[in-house]
Amino acid sequence: MKSLSQLSGPPATSILGHVSALKQTDIHLQMLKWIEQYGDIFRIRLGIKPVMIVAEPKLIKTLLRSRPEQFRRIKSIETVFEEAGLNGIFSAEGEKWKTHRKLTEPSFQPGHLKHFFPLLQVITKRLEKRFEYLAVSGQEFDLLDEFKRYAVDVTTWLAFGEDFNSLENSSSRLEACLKTVFPTMNKRITSPVPIWRLFPSRADKAFDASLKEVKTLVKGFISNQKEKMADNPELAKKPENMLQVMLTVQQEDTSLSDDDIIANAVTFLLAGEDTTANTLTWMAFLLSNDGEAEERLNRELLESNVSGILGWPLPRLSFLNAITYEAMRLKPVTPLLYLEPIQDTQVGGYSVSKGTPIFLILHANGFNPDLFSDPNSFNPNRWLDKDQASFSSLQPFGGGARLCPGRMLAMMEIKLAFSTLFRNFSLQPMQASSEVTEQFALTMSPHGFRCKIHKRIKLESMGTAVN
Repeated sequence: MKSLSQLSGPPATSILGHVSALKQTDIHLQMLKWIEQYGDIFRIRLGIKPVMIVAEPKLIKTLLRSRPEQFRRIKSIETVFEEAGLNGIFSAEGEKWKTHRKLTEPSFQPGHLKHFFPLLQVITKRLEKRFEYLAVSGQEFDLLDEFKRYAVDVTTWLAFGEDFNSLENSSSRLEACLKTVFPTMNKRITSPVPIWRLFPSRADKAFDASLKEVKTLVKGFISNQKEKMADNPELAKKPENMLQVMLTVQQEDTSLSDDDIIANAVTFLLAGEDTTANTLTWMAFLLSNDGEAEERLNRELLESNVSGILGWPLPRLSFLNAITYEAMRLKPVTPLLYLEPIQDTQVGGYSVSKGTPIFLILHANGFNPDLFSDPNSFNPNRWLDKDQASFSSLQPFGGGARLCPGRMLAMMEIKLAFSTLFRNFSLQPMQASSEVTEQFALTMSPHGFRCKIHKRIKLESMGTAVN
């Protein structure tokens, strides 16, 4: 059995090892460059601690399947989330995670999602009206901001029973508060010393204030739903939102506290906003730079004979699915996963001590030429041939027992919002594609994608649409 010290890796830049690199917003891209130099398994250093980097596809799948029995997220993640009062389904480990899974999984069962679907349609109709306004005004805008409003509206209504309607109100205090959370938490997770506890920066103080405001809002939501359920006990059998689902579970298991519900409610809010909005924006960015693919999608949407917002059950729309998968491959919003073994073990033929950080480079698979031909090109057609691409080669929602519970809801949002955009409108990017950059802060988001939107003129009898 070989030791980690035998692994090669990039030279450290300071006595803190590679800490400065891990704090960069393009660390996921740097990892791909290091993989080219040092292979699928190599080593870096976090302070004095060795970190194992794994990008080998089969080994990644093995490690994901070994959770939660043999591996967990690195302890700093749970520590940071616990300190923030947000230790829910995303960050909790061990028995605590099982408790949160019991609390949250019922919210994402197909029956509940079907019940929530009409609300999704209402919010998507508002998104369509927002795009119509932007088309008429001719103004330039940041598409990510629009999709974030959409995602926040979906999450707050479906999760909390609160109609924020930020799409029509254009701005909300909640949206402003959420902007500071993920970047600050990412910095804390990768910091070798918790300096914010002793010397909080201006950003740390803003983070604390924003988080306090979000929690106050969520506590109010919980109070509202408790009163509603007390007035109408039938809601326990037919809940209207995810908060009611969790409160029903809490009634059956009194060990579940309001703090548990708050942690998971805020987790829904954060994860639901960032991941879905980023994915939708990356999809639009890629498609708006490929006119042929855009026209093919528009034809598929017209030929589906769906007028207005998609209905239940959602139609298959194979080319829209292909665009979704291709965007998840090229622009994955969760490219990195930080794990550590629960006990001494071996990984890829190397001896790894308990607690040693293991960084899984999830997005490396998407650029592996053995899995995808011409991997750097945007080619949705590859997903229409099962011999060219397999979704099992990607891990956009993780894997194993800790597969993302909200994946079905996310795919529903993506299909509704994206079909609404490209059935009725076309985008005009206002910058070269090279000027749109990738920024990582727990999730990977597009920076600088500004555009104008134009209404399509439908020629239904011809089965086509023109700008």
